[in-house]
Amino acid sequence: MRLRVLGSGTCELRRERSSPAYLLEAEGTALMLDLGQGAWRRLLQAGRRPADLDGVLLSHPHLDHISDLIPLLFALKYDPELSVQARMTLLAHEGLGGMIGELDRVFGGWLDPEASVLERRWLAPGQETSLGGVKIKTAAAKHHAYSLAFRLEAGGTCLVYLGDSEASEELARFAAGCDLLICHCAGTDAEPKPGHLYPAASGQLAAEAGAGALLLSHFYREVDPGEAVKSARRYFGGQVWAARDHLQLILVPGRGCRQRDSL
Repeated sequence: MRLRVLGSGTCELRRERSSPAYLLEAEGTALMLDLGQGAWRRLLQAGRRPADLDGVLLSHPHLDHISDLIPLLFALKYDPELSVQARMTLLAHEGLGGMIGELDRVFGGWLDPEASVLERRWLAPGQETSLGGVKIKTAAAKHHAYSLAFRLEAGGTCLVYLGDSEASEELARFAAGCDLLICHCAGTDAEPKPGHLYPAASGQLAAEAGAGALLLSHFYREVDPGEAVKSARRYFGGQVWAARDHLQLILVPGRGCRQRDSL
């Protein structure tokens, strides 16, 4: 299982950090986790084609996580190449179905690609499904009424993606034994942001889950990534990484992950 960070930032408009987006490749299946602004540009910079994606998983409907959904829906309907080549599945909380329908109404029917091009698969917390060679489990994240955390398993490895969320005993159980836990570390220990994790809490959650490795991401300017890693390491003895755009990690069964050279 290979993870490439496409966006390690937030709503802030920054050259070095796009909004949250991640590319996961495993068992011949390619998935995007969230679609913050800049996701498609970063994907193309990585030498990947949107037409080759098998699915998109959305953690929740805040704009810094779904802004690039609109250009995807538009392109799937009107891009002469993508509309013919793509066969993609959109997975999200069941509450997002109505919101996306309203977007299509606002834009006059331009955001409604054919079902043969884009399958919509709405999920409730606790449901399980699969895409290609990836098994997908869901849980409720503590952030938004339509938030989902995802547990993805393939090839003997497991990645847990929380999106934006506070910590909870339920999420620690959900992430139990994963090779890599991705935490959106939005605030500092001194000034945590409601509805998000912070460095110390991320380390504590990874330790409670028995994760192999921890990836801190979703950094605001006020958060020093190096200091965030140091804080998390006070509670978690495994590998801790600070995300940056185009960082690549290879998950190793039972051994966390290792870094792969970026572009």
